[in-house]
Amino acid sequence: MISPGAIGALEKLNEILRIDGGELRIDNATSSSLSLTLDLTGSTCPDCVVPKPLMLDILRANLAESDPDITQIEIHDPREDEGYEPSVH
Repeated sequence: MISPGAIGALEKLNEILRIDGGELRIDNATSSSLSLTLDLTGSTCPDCVVPKPLMLDILRANLAESDPDITQIEIHDPREDEGYEPSVH
């Protein structure tokens, strides 16, 4: 189960990502970890979406205040997949 603080931190980041059509979706959540996937299906410019390292920095900073118990964060970014092409989501 994801805490209200973690939901708030994720929503803050998703507000930024939605500008370019991206959104982080929860795959799995525990009291100390989050596993997320970046959904780019709504993006006309996937490469314009915030890079993964910056996403992690933003999320960690927000979680440090709202849910410091979450110490492990994984984000699957399809842009890192072998054979990824920006025009294919």
